[in-house]
Amino acid sequence: MRAILTIVLCSALLPLRSQERFGLLHSNYAGTDMSYLNPARTAGQWPYADIRFVGVDLNVWNSLVAWSGREQRLVGELRSGVAGNTSGDVVMRGSPLGGIHRGFAQVNVLGPAFSLSLGRGTIGAGIRLRTYTSVTGPSQALGNFIFHGLGFRPQRGIRYNEEGVRALTAAWTEFSVNYAHILKAEGFGMLSAGTNLRYQIAQAGGALQFDGLDYTVVDSAQLIVHAATASYGFAMPTANAGHGFGADVGMVYERTLEEADGYMPHRSSGGCDPLRYRYRIGVSLLDLGGLRFRNGEAGSIHTGSTNIADYTDLHINDQQDLDSLLSTVTQWSREESFRIGMPTALALQVDQRVIDHGYIGFAAVQQLSGRSSTRLRRMNALAVTPRFETRYVEAALPITVQEYDLLRPVVGLMLRFDGVVIGTDNLLPFVTTRDVYAVDFYLRLRWMIHRSPFCKGKRKSNTVHRAGTTEALPCATPND
Repeated sequence: MRAILTIVLCSALLPLRSQERFGLLHSNYAGTDMSYLNPARTAGQWPYADIRFVGVDLNVWNSLVAWSGREQRLVGELRSGVAGNTSGDVVMRGSPLGGIHRGFAQVNVLGPAFSLSLGRGTIGAGIRLRTYTSVTGPSQALGNFIFHGLGFRPQRGIRYNEEGVRALTAAWTEFSVNYAHILKAEGFGMLSAGTNLRYQIAQAGGALQFDGLDYTVVDSAQLIVHAATASYGFAMPTANAGHGFGADVGMVYERTLEEADGYMPHRSSGGCDPLRYRYRIGVSLLDLGGLRFRNGEAGSIHTGSTNIADYTDLHINDQQDLDSLLSTVTQWSREESFRIGMPTALALQVDQRVIDHGYIGFAAVQQLSGRSSTRLRRMNALAVTPRFETRYVEAALPITVQEYDLLRPVVGLMLRFDGVVIGTDNLLPFVTTRDVYAVDFYLRLRWMIHRSPFCKGKRKSNTVHRAGTTEALPCATPND
């Protein structure tokens, strides 16, 4: 039992945040990042080609604890931490929405990737290493035990019942391909569809799920588990702990400023310049699929009353110690394989042109992980993002609400200088000393090729063009 609570404790106390990079999400120069929230976005992409060299994402958020009383801004505290000196304390946050705690952590290391326009179709491919942790379901009472320890005096002798507590974590490398296509360009409308397909190699994984946990902490040493139904699985870090497949699908509609009949991106017949839009609406299903770990430890437990006389003296160091602890359970089945699902979600995106180079975007992400499934849980999020963009300079100011907590919105900032992007969806920890319960940061190094080879030639103004020849001439009206 102590081992189980320790897993929950370690997972929930991660300085566990939304993962969508909302500052970059709506950009027409987001390059390969366009496809992460809607794979159809690359159809008709404004740059002819985008090449990503490297990138990194860090996103963490939690409802349980906060870093309070800092004397410096976050970067200064991190510098001090390297020298072994930091200020402030870890404190409990206020009661979460619905009395249920949640925590999320994601770190991505993005390798080389590209996206290339082939007229109405766009192809792309890339590689990235993803790590993801989600903890959901602990009640306020269990949160108190996690933070204060099982010896928390105000909750001794009280019987508690937990349901739907899940702690899941996975690390994997994914190789992805993207294809998007303009299905219809007619009148003042353009409809596109796209998909990402991924092959995933897992490096590590762990899952712990309580369908039910009925327990009483009697005193500073004794714990009674009245009943418990749980499943677990873990695979130690290795180069190939398992594998799986994943996919995203999406569609996008654009209301264009000019007629889209016959529009062919990055071709001289299409005017070479991107077709601007009045508004854009997209919908997508993200992170379908999962990972199968075939050489791990997994099982399920169903037990009646178990009395642990001294939970402070439990030592779970190997499989034999775990066997000894669980020797009195009513039913215990063991397996070598288990599955962890991807953080599946439904996403909606809207982007409205306000003035030349000025836009306001809206995005909503709704997680689709069931309460009793071993699927990583994505974070619910709403975001409104005003931005100013040109080909070489861009700035965005996303305002985000996590887990529908409307009383605690966060403000971010994204800056792009051609192919260099630096951003955060949570700026305040970097510029203030307010409590930190979330950290968010992303960086991209890319190279964009804006004009295609079909659009690099120029007609000389002093050249005489004779009738009846086969010489190619630019169209008077680009889309004819």
